[in-house]
Amino acid sequence: MMATQDRADAPWQQIRAQLPQVERADIVVGLPSFNNAETVKPVIQAVTTGLRHAFPSSSIVLINQDAGSQDGTPELIKGAVEEQFPIALLTRAASGTSGMESFPRLSGASSAGREEAFHSFLSATRDAGATACAVIDPAVRAVTPDWIAWLLSPIIESRAEYVAPLFLRPRYEGSLTNTLVYPLNRALYGTAMRYHAGGGCGISGPLAGLYLEQKFWDERAVRSSMEVCLTTVAIGEGRGLCQAGLGEKLGQAPAGAEDVSTVVAETVGTVFYFMERYQDVWESRPQVQPVLHTGIPYRPQPDRGPINVDRMLRGFRQGLRDLLPIWEIILSPETLSGVLPLGLIEKEDFQFPAQLWAQTVYDFALAYHEKVLHREHLLKSLTPLYLGQMASLVLRTLHQKPEDVEACIEELCDTFARMKPYLVERWRFS
Repeated sequence: MMATQDRADAPWQQIRAQLPQVERADIVVGLPSFNNAETVKPVIQAVTTGLRHAFPSSSIVLINQDAGSQDGTPELIKGAVEEQFPIALLTRAASGTSGMESFPRLSGASSAGREEAFHSFLSATRDAGATACAVIDPAVRAVTPDWIAWLLSPIIESRAEYVAPLFLRPRYEGSLTNTLVYPLNRALYGTAMRYHAGGGCGISGPLAGLYLEQKFWDERAVRSSMEVCLTTVAIGEGRGLCQAGLGEKLGQAPAGAEDVSTVVAETVGTVFYFMERYQDVWESRPQVQPVLHTGIPYRPQPDRGPINVDRMLRGFRQGLRDLLPIWEIILSPETLSGVLPLGLIEKEDFQFPAQLWAQTVYDFALAYHEKVLHREHLLKSLTPLYLGQMASLVLRTLHQKPEDVEACIEELCDTFARMKPYLVERWRFS
């Protein structure tokens, strides 16, 4: 593991060089940016208004870490803050002492250096002796002043150590989270965290220090799913949890389309990575525990546009044709015998049973643990099966209410929990 202490010192030293009057802070607000000129001014206005109203007597420092914007984003951020709060501007080049190689996430250049920025914000929080840190994405148009209180008050009031975002999203948006990450991790850890990504989060000072000690910073493929890392470590370490309902997540248009198989590999690979890390926790974790909630109550939203089920089914059937030799290595004979007949079912009758889906995911987790194949190839081969499960969910609920999709997701959670012994028994002997 890299020398975390050495690499974490630089950001706070740079901040002190820019802001010599700032010796410590109660609250750190991190702003990771890349070409966000079109959204940044209203975001900063919302953040500064929220800070003034919610924490008028707290010492606060803002940190913008930019990934090489060409549109003047850092200058716009500093201009929008004016003299309201001390603000430091960091860049990837200046923070290169972090020890992490620079790379963009595949969600587009707007996420370049995002993981490095998180590391800088966490180390600054620790070194400033701050009680709490909020990370706010300047690309999200929907930021309101209320976000600040929702993300930070549970921490300041000692009711939670990690506050995750919870967004109002169209019912089929975030399907990988809804049909795999959420049901699997809820079954594993007994905590109903939804694992929504991006936008904003809140982290306590002690938890920031704990995050900096984690080995996932050395795992390039793992740390690309930053929210999964932060949420799972908080759960696995038994820290107080909260979800903040932040409303709709309306963001700046992404720079390019994401490759589905890469997203599946990165996200699911991170979940499986932590399964190995926290085996002792999830093997014995009790029933689902409630999670504190602040902000807007969660409810699924109507669709924003047409849903292309045919495309999902084509992806599933293409996988049956191309990946069968790989699936024969990964899936148990029982699971494979359930999957194969699905390729013969017409669209109007197609369903991927919940129990079969849970067993499929557990088989992939076991194969990952046993290293039966190169892990990236293994994880990407899950994509057609995920598309089949998603097509099944859409076909079942397309003409129903958004709340009916939520009921199906809860049914999946119950199925994953009921079938957890299938995983535990095989994992112990793998």
